[in-house]
Amino acid sequence: MEDKILADFAKAWQTLDAELIIKHLDDSFVYDSQWVFESLDCEAYKKYLRTKFLTLKEKNAGPLVEIVDDPQGGKMLDLDQKGNTACYRIEVKNGKVVKADMCMF
Repeated sequence: MEDKILADFAKAWQTLDAELIIKHLDDSFVYDSQWVFESLDCEAYKKYLRTKFLTLKEKNAGPLVEIVDDPQGGKMLDLDQKGNTACYRIEVKNGKVVKADMCMF
């Protein structure tokens, strides 16, 4: 199940289709990022992600996406946008994503 969810997250970033991520989010979901100054709850993240993907589409600036081994165990996404890379990790509980973190390393 977690592999399918991560594959949907990768496809979402490749196609800039936020709904592929949003359908997997638990109501208790929390997002943290080194580029966002405060944690986002589920509703705030949905709005943020839809806006972010729309901006990336308009600028034709989608990242290269790869599912890679996570040094902390499991798998994660490696996002590369014109040489700037980020790691995107998710935590799944009971078939829903409850946490996501975006970081530079």
